[in-house]
Amino acid sequence: MPLADFQAQVRGAIVDGKVAPLTAVLTGGAEPLKRFAIHQRHYEASLVRALVEKFPAVVWLAGSPFVTAAAAAFIRLSPPSAPCIAEYGEGFPAYLAGRAEAQHLPWLRWVGELEWQLGHAALALEQAPLSIEALAKVAPERLADCALTLQPGLHYLAAPWPVDALVKLFLSDSAPESYALDPEHVFLEVRGARGAFSMTRLDAATFIFHRALAQGLSVGGAAENALDADPAFDAGQGLVQLIAAGLATAIGGADKDPQQ
Repeated sequence: MPLADFQAQVRGAIVDGKVAPLTAVLTGGAEPLKRFAIHQRHYEASLVRALVEKFPAVVWLAGSPFVTAAAAAFIRLSPPSAPCIAEYGEGFPAYLAGRAEAQHLPWLRWVGELEWQLGHAALALEQAPLSIEALAKVAPERLADCALTLQPGLHYLAAPWPVDALVKLFLSDSAPESYALDPEHVFLEVRGARGAFSMTRLDAATFIFHRALAQGLSVGGAAENALDADPAFDAGQGLVQLIAAGLATAIGGADKDPQQ
């Protein structure tokens, strides 16, 4: 058969358990189906383990049996589409929250989303920050059209629950006898590098400004978005504070594209 068809059948046998189309071509020992089952078990065990290890706070809060069973179902519905296992699992928090067993945990998706961001932030390498002097070299009339490059370890999450408090509880390795979690919109800036990370709550306008810059919008475009959320937002002060915090690494769009 054509190679592409054979590859599709192998994938179907490993991912979906559809071994029948392959029985005529399997070889090796007296019972090749049992030998092939080793690959099926390895596929499930390795991916389930990778998912569970990415979301330890979710496991701590929702229980290992539930998360493990959900992971086993997820890898069948959404197998990896890229060779890097570190990039696998971004859709798992939404899938997990959609399962019937999670309906009494409305904050669970957002805990998972935050854990996903923390894991990726911690793997980043921080770059040399842009200096205030480099910003001062940009002509004022050109600044609004400039775009900033932000640190690779920055991520942004707007959540309807204060899930950063839950994650901090997990990280502190302490479980209070009771804990009341009330709905609250939080705007989180996640920053990480070389295995470390931090979570900071921002006001809505600052969050929108930073996230828009991270998405590639110009300084002027990001400021307009922030002003829509809060007409009192001071874009100039917000930009200076962002540079002073070391969140930007480069600025482009000016005549000379000054760097650090």
